[in-house]
Amino acid sequence: MSTLAIFKVKWFWYSILCVLSWGAWALLSKIGSNEIPAPTMQFIFTFGTLPVALALLVGRRFQLEKSPQGIFYAVANGVLSGIGGLAFFAAFRTGGNTSVITAATSLYPIITVALAVTILRERLTWLQIAGLGFAAAAFIIFSF
Repeated sequence: MSTLAIFKVKWFWYSILCVLSWGAWALLSKIGSNEIPAPTMQFIFTFGTLPVALALLVGRRFQLEKSPQGIFYAVANGVLSGIGGLAFFAAFRTGGNTSVITAATSLYPIITVALAVTILRERLTWLQIAGLGFAAAAFIIFSF
């Protein structure tokens, strides 16, 4: 895909929105975690998702999903996200370096890739494997 073509695909712009939102989220997480304990931060954080959830529900004209399997995965996703968020806030609360904590927790795609390869039987190219290696090395260097 050419460089100009990348600007025309939806996933690219959704990814940019995600990066900007999560970047600001990490900063606000650190600031908030300095003021209140991690469990309280996680509890209050949930209220921030309610306006987004309501907007999505209105956008769907209040029609809910009917797939039990999809609902199970969505709820499991929420539980794991909640546990991860709690650990994230707790890591900030320890007084650790914000940039190192954020970089360390941002390595979760390595776990995702490992699970996708083993469970979904996805294949990686040598270039992608090298990229994972560089990401891990960058984290180690960054943490010094």
